[in-house]
Amino acid sequence: MPWRWSPSVVAEIVAAASVLVLAIYFPWRELSRRAGFFGSSLLLACASWMLSHAVEIGLPAPAPKSYLMGAQLIWGIIASTFWWLYIVHHIGSNKWLSKRFYILLGIAPSIVILGTCTNPLHNLIWSTPGLDSVDPYLPLQPAYGIVYWIGMAYVFALTLSGSLLIIKNVIRRNHGRTRESVGLLIAAALPMLAALVETLGLSISLRLSIGITPWASYIGSLLLIWNLPRFHLHKVIPIARDTIFERIKDNIIVLDKWDRVIDLNPAAERFMGYGISEARGLAVKQMLPQWPDPFGLTAQTIESHREIAIERGGTRRIFNLSLSVAADSDGYATSKVVLLTDITQRKEAEEERQQSAEKILIALKATIESIARTTEIRDPYTAGHQRRVAQLAFAIAGEIDLPKDEREAIRMAAVIHDIGKIHVPAEILSKPGKLSENEFRLIQLHPQAGFDIIKDIEFPWPIAQIVLQHHERMNGSGYPSGLSGGAILMEARILAVADVVEAMDSHRPYRPALGIDKALEEISRNKGTLYDADVVDACVRLFREKSFKFIEI
Repeated sequence: MPWRWSPSVVAEIVAAASVLVLAIYFPWRELSRRAGFFGSSLLLACASWMLSHAVEIGLPAPAPKSYLMGAQLIWGIIASTFWWLYIVHHIGSNKWLSKRFYILLGIAPSIVILGTCTNPLHNLIWSTPGLDSVDPYLPLQPAYGIVYWIGMAYVFALTLSGSLLIIKNVIRRNHGRTRESVGLLIAAALPMLAALVETLGLSISLRLSIGITPWASYIGSLLLIWNLPRFHLHKVIPIARDTIFERIKDNIIVLDKWDRVIDLNPAAERFMGYGISEARGLAVKQMLPQWPDPFGLTAQTIESHREIAIERGGTRRIFNLSLSVAADSDGYATSKVVLLTDITQRKEAEEERQQSAEKILIALKATIESIARTTEIRDPYTAGHQRRVAQLAFAIAGEIDLPKDEREAIRMAAVIHDIGKIHVPAEILSKPGKLSENEFRLIQLHPQAGFDIIKDIEFPWPIAQIVLQHHERMNGSGYPSGLSGGAILMEARILAVADVVEAMDSHRPYRPALGIDKALEEISRNKGTLYDADVVDACVRLFREKSFKFIEI
């Protein structure tokens, strides 16, 4: 006889395929790994159950029907087990989820599975005399054995206990979650009724043309995994309120979208001087005159932070005000949660790291100025050179939008960038003619000498490295280390350009001043080769477009 297609067969195959897809997707929905495993296993068992039933009612031969009925029994046992585990994981006691209980829970399924696989030897599951030719889909007419009834009793016990757990929790918890509660009640009732009908043999006597138990488990499982996690999450609300909202030391204020008070935590009640019954419905501005208005927060902004000063009893305190928006499913702002955290002590401490840092910086600047004067006393021809280089380097750093602290680092490094020249004999520094090769080599040692002098001073910036690199060039032709490109600090690149421009614009013992035009021509001609292109462009703009001039000190 050929395969017998029917609407029931098609429906069960489609349903089984859809549940298989859900079984793969489901673990990504659950936050708990164990719940994800239980839920996916439940869906996989239901899909296999439905698929084996669809194949069974489509096949006309008795022999394969017997094997497929055994498969249905096994998958039904497995589905019932994971149904119960999933429920207990969410709303039962953790004592049921011990390793010992898992072993006990597996005894009945193991007996049924073993009995089903060996049924031809003993017929303790069923014996199959033949087909029921009256029924539309030709079911078997088995005579059920003792092991079958053990399995059905197990299924019914799990279904009943899991359903009662659901019903008990729905009745006990008044969440206002009507949709989830109704869904869970249906999820509990369907498998329980199906197991009852199956156990009493009513599905055979009624000659139903569909598999009532697989369909009931399919629908019930979908309702269960869709509604139970959300229903369960509402159990934590009273706990969260008690442990967080009630006990937190920070002030929490809940406002409606018109900035009227909905709720206060005890800390906010004490701080504001209002009980919740007095405050509810008041404008927050009335309770807190320092409230920033308008706040400019929407559902799209989600969250905002700012600092505000609040005076209470003649004492001024600083608070971090964090405001979050709660929106409905359509994206409209419905309420705001305000968290006021007292940061007065932190701000005072910050003002004190700041004052100490400023004192240290003042001392460092004084030290640097002293060092710079020492250098200029030994080399009168370059008197003021370092200060003028510092002026130009600081201006270039500002032109390319470097942060303030980096600009300060460049200025301080420039003031002492030639400190290493104190190791060069004075007669070489003031020699009017061309330097010999050996004399020039002595001059080239001054960046390293300067680094060695200041390397142990704890500056807040890499001053020693900037001094060391201020004669390095972008193509690697500089000294003392032959660095190139990105290996050279940006501060050193700026200092290099400022040093060349100031030196060419000033008089030297071996030549007269060449002027700014020659200096700008030099750095432009070697832009990107010897000097950083962005630094050169910024320097040229300062002189050509912004009329930069050195200020004599």
